Amino acid sequence: MTQDDSTHGSGRARGSRRVPVPDSASDPTMVTNQPALRSSSGAVWLIASGVFVAVCLVPLIGIIATGSAATPVAVVAVVLLVALLVAEFVVRLMVDARAHRLRWLAACMLAMAVIALVSMMVCVSIVWSSVPR
Repeated sequence: MTQDDSTHGSGRARGSRRVPVPDSASDPTMVTNQPALRSSSGAVWLIASGVFVAVCLVPLIGIIATGSAATPVAVVAVVLLVALLVAEFVVRLMVDARAHRLRWLAACMLAMAVIALVSMMVCVSIVWSSVPR
């Protein structure tokens, strides 16, 4: 058996295929190549963040209204979430470079998610720790 018989003259074994490695700049499945981070005007981030904050405010305001021991944590979370939403609008209006603007908008929304998750976990732990057993 010659090399041509087993490798078809290309150095590859018979039956194997060469899978092209996509260029990171043209691969649409990469996180940094998503349209929301490359070509968006930023409106999608503002809309998604606005809905996210509205949904997060419902339980936080409920915690504040009950006056439980978790009220200070809920107040801080509400202030931070609203401040980050305002920061997104400021970034959308003030930052000219599209890539930087979209990354900042994404970072603000990620920070909102972290703050909402951590604050709700802390609030629930405070409330559960005060429940009589």
